[in-house]
Amino acid sequence: MSTLASDELFGKHGTGRDRLGDVVSSSDVFTREYGSEFTEWELELHRDFRVHERGDKYVHRGFVHYTRYTDLILLTPSPWLVQGVFIHLSPDQEPPEEGAYVEVSGKSIALPRVLRSRNQSVQAFTGDNVQELKIDLIERIRPPLSLKDISEMLFEHVGMAEASKRVFARLFVSSPPFRESVGGLTAGIQAIASKAQVRRLLSFTRKVIPPTLRGTTSTHREVRGVRVSTPRTWRLDAGTISPTKLRKLCIERQDPRGFREVSVGTLTQEKTAVLPDVPLALTSEDFWIETRNPKGLRLPILKSVITFQMMSPKISLRSVDAATKYVLERMEKLRESFGLDQSAFARGHILDGDALGRPLSTVRLARSTARAAWENKVRAADLKQSWNRILEPALKEFLELVELESEAKKDWGEKARLEKFNTRVHRAIRRLDSGKTGSLGPSLEEIAEEAGVEIHVASENLERMKRSGVVYEPRSGHYRLV
Repeated sequence: MSTLASDELFGKHGTGRDRLGDVVSSSDVFTREYGSEFTEWELELHRDFRVHERGDKYVHRGFVHYTRYTDLILLTPSPWLVQGVFIHLSPDQEPPEEGAYVEVSGKSIALPRVLRSRNQSVQAFTGDNVQELKIDLIERIRPPLSLKDISEMLFEHVGMAEASKRVFARLFVSSPPFRESVGGLTAGIQAIASKAQVRRLLSFTRKVIPPTLRGTTSTHREVRGVRVSTPRTWRLDAGTISPTKLRKLCIERQDPRGFREVSVGTLTQEKTAVLPDVPLALTSEDFWIETRNPKGLRLPILKSVITFQMMSPKISLRSVDAATKYVLERMEKLRESFGLDQSAFARGHILDGDALGRPLSTVRLARSTARAAWENKVRAADLKQSWNRILEPALKEFLELVELESEAKKDWGEKARLEKFNTRVHRAIRRLDSGKTGSLGPSLEEIAEEAGVEIHVASENLERMKRSGVVYEPRSGHYRLV
């Protein structure tokens, strides 16, 4: 199925000033064209980038990129651009921090060295006065697409529970680092659905962003013969991820490649199912995906991703401690309900706590939600809401699915094809069939009501299960598990 036409995309998600959807572009982050491929705030900062004072003296305001030379930095209007000016520092000058927003006064010069045997000169400016600007850039940035907008854009042709869609949309919003832990958000899929279909979803998720944001390109670029570093701020890893890498990101909370935030979407197995922040359960009756071209959405998603990176909602340890007590109480009830072992509270299990037992998954979700709402502060109530609205429902669904899968494999063997059956109907008959000798089992109507589906849907699925030898019919209209 074809993607939205450009004018439709702009009409739904663009604005008069920040033209999010009026072009379809396959540009990467650092190769975007000036104009519609820039965000609104980048254009505004670009207008303030250079002021000509007099003669050959200029003032530049921009973000610092390091080069291979300690006395040379690149200044750009946005941290996500490498189109800017070189600043030459004197031997006694300390370079400002990489990524800092600074104001530099200086004169236009030719670089005092031959770069890679170039015959032509390269323009630069002296750093006569370098001053870090303590301004609140957030006040100058309008919020990008909302979480709802991103979800609608990405999953217009995907059948999936709304809660699951919002979790996947949060991968692009991400979450800032917390203490010593890498930022980002991780979602793991435990599927009783076609694995090929799920892989198509993950492939689409990966391809909707350019190579730089997938971390597949070099973290350096050559600008007029000078090797310049680019920010290792955020990357998305969607698809098949090895258990070793998953444990590194989800348990040790470190990224070996040095990115500040890493979002992950992956299919999980029995040994890796509880590692990600949010475990998602996808069943065949609730999940489908149609083919579309992900590059049609690349530019508006790219603009939103780099804008979200400018916001880092603050959170106090007092709020985290208050929420931790609440989450632990809710987890205890969940543990009792599902008969979980105490190890469920251990690090790397259902409650992913740090060394002090703080629930990092809840913290990550709350800060991601605040960032998506363009809020600069996270309260204890926000943490509790993240647990109540996202994590607890997701965990319950996940645990029910794992329990169902475990019981089915025990009854039917390891090669049981669970995705062939409607999970709701399967769950319903397992709940209703008492297992007592002589029982006729639940009726079709009782199964349909328990499953929350139409009678004809229950009937079709029970017939399929009967043909597969999963259930039998001791009396017409009554069913029991084999």
